[in-house]
Amino acid sequence: MDALAPLTFLPLRFSRNPMAYTIDAVADSPNRAGLAYYLTLKKPKTYGSGDYDELITLPGREFPPRTELGATIYPGASFDVGVFIDDFLRSTAPVVGQTGIVTCGDMITPYLTRTWVEQDGVPVAGTDKTLALEYAIKGALSVEQFAGWRDQFFTTFLAQSRQFLTWQPSEKWVDTVQPEFLYYLVNFTPKPAELRLRIDIVYDDASTETITAQRMTTVSQYVVYGIPVGFVALGLPEREAATGRVVHAYSVWMANESNQRLSEVRTYYVNRDFDANVVYLLFRNSLGGYDTLRCTGQTSRTLAVSGTDGQRALDPSYLPTTAELFKKNRIAERTLTVATGLRDGDQLDYLTELVLSEDLFVVTQEGFVALSLPDSADTVLALRSDDEDLAGRVLTFRYAKNEVAYSNLPSPPTAPARPTRWLPTNPFCLIDSNGLRTGYLGAAKLELRYADDGSLVKPLRSKANVAGTEGYTPAVLSSACTTTPFVNSAVQQAGSYKRNNCGADQDATVALLTIPAGIYGAETAAQLQSRIDQALKVMDTQAYANQYGSCLANPAGYSYNVPVNHWHYRGNSPSRLGIETSGAPYMGNAWTMQGQGGSFIYPTGSNDLNFPSTDFNPDQWRLFTTGTAGASARLRLFRNGDLYLDKTFVFNPDGYEYHGLFTKTNGSSLTVASMDKLYVQLLDL
Repeated sequence: MDALAPLTFLPLRFSRNPMAYTIDAVADSPNRAGLAYYLTLKKPKTYGSGDYDELITLPGREFPPRTELGATIYPGASFDVGVFIDDFLRSTAPVVGQTGIVTCGDMITPYLTRTWVEQDGVPVAGTDKTLALEYAIKGALSVEQFAGWRDQFFTTFLAQSRQFLTWQPSEKWVDTVQPEFLYYLVNFTPKPAELRLRIDIVYDDASTETITAQRMTTVSQYVVYGIPVGFVALGLPEREAATGRVVHAYSVWMANESNQRLSEVRTYYVNRDFDANVVYLLFRNSLGGYDTLRCTGQTSRTLAVSGTDGQRALDPSYLPTTAELFKKNRIAERTLTVATGLRDGDQLDYLTELVLSEDLFVVTQEGFVALSLPDSADTVLALRSDDEDLAGRVLTFRYAKNEVAYSNLPSPPTAPARPTRWLPTNPFCLIDSNGLRTGYLGAAKLELRYADDGSLVKPLRSKANVAGTEGYTPAVLSSACTTTPFVNSAVQQAGSYKRNNCGADQDATVALLTIPAGIYGAETAAQLQSRIDQALKVMDTQAYANQYGSCLANPAGYSYNVPVNHWHYRGNSPSRLGIETSGAPYMGNAWTMQGQGGSFIYPTGSNDLNFPSTDFNPDQWRLFTTGTAGASARLRLFRNGDLYLDKTFVFNPDGYEYHGLFTKTNGSSLTVASMDKLYVQLLDL
């Protein structure tokens, strides 16, 4: 484990607790009824901006003076600005499939406070003050504990505990598919140049491994970062596959660029036992982070259907199918009742977080589905009673959307998360749909765009350049925008699809994707590459491959300069084929070989591989094929162009199948000699 870094922590204020300010009274005013007190809040125009706009101005009156022990006390005027700051802040909920550290730019804001007093509408001299810059975070402490910790939580408690923004136990059991997230606040000096998520992995054979799983190279002060720490998000399934070991537990912490530990250490034990009923509830906790509650009790759902009743007059010639009474606009309010399963006493009290959360989801195959609690009067949580060391609770939630229909579809298609980036506000040249400049100069806006093709992330997050709004600039003709800085030259790139209409004795090739010169343009080389990548992605289809791909005759008789005392392997579908040895010395390119030592270990999906022909053992080699579960395929194996195995098979329920690499059709084994060339042909039927 990394050594702890010495840090000095900086203060913040909770926006969901009272944020009180008191303006001193004007004690010598002869007309107290004419005194008016004012407080103005100012916030940054945008995240990271140094320009501040007025958020709100609050008027107030002073508390009446009172006499204590013969002295007159002037309390002044008090303001609680928490509700206004909190309404401006936004939590950053995790997203399905999140795998990297995310900046939560709207969870914290700096703000300025200005106060002054007026007497009968005239400012009182010496009362106009702008207070020191402060920072507020969207979160809260309990009512009782806030009284003692309001000024000490961020400076004293976090300095001692180094806690993430959560009240979950520091040790937790998680399923392999369970989404888990931690939120980390940077409010200390020295500010790290880099944030690293470090993991200490404990395998079932008691061996350990410490790695850096994620990095954030741009770190800002007073910013919260969201970190996915689930089993899948950390890439632990791939780690198990590469090492051949099973992960028993893992611990996580944040570190700086020197691998000095910044945070507490949280440990997750991997649960692989079967539970008949498992529901994951994801919710925003009191500190602004998001916790996952694993519920193992029975669940139930209900529908309360409502609609509009109507009646129409019957035509004298009505039919049996004619309706006089009818219902329209049928909608259903859905409820979900969840039994938490058995929990110890402290975890029963922790359920308070769940019922007080304002942002709640249930994890389903469709993603994170929003929930809400029923009416407040109907929500009762029994806290831990005396000597209640192991118990459960039953909670009822309401789906945050009314149901309007029924359907029964499988999980939607998944796609890897696309990287995004913010484009800053700057003057820019208007371009056409292909990125070529049009000759007009306009005003840019801050937009979140996908990094690969420059398209907008939806829902749109930007400040639009709209007429009538502050800073609007209409587009004008400009000589600076007549020439596009970067225009593509001719592009040729192999696609990912092969022809699927070749003959039985032919091998299909991938189509060559081609873009003529001068079709696409951009302001930077990176943007141009993104446009080209997007164009190639759109072009890369099966139809394109069938039109422009080739069919090769006698692919098994290929030519290759094989080194002496080696044999050569080539396959027609490298991404779906892998070869491996069943024992030492380990050789091959299958996923089971990754991480094994040796001179003949190749990456998965690689092709045209050489292996030693000395000490050759045909029974040691296996061929790994992947495809669609339950689908039929044909496998043909050739040596030096001669067919020695031809068989059909069905992929198992997991979508793969093993074969003897050197097994002949008659069941005997093939022996290879120096400079032999092997060819594997996999065809879907």
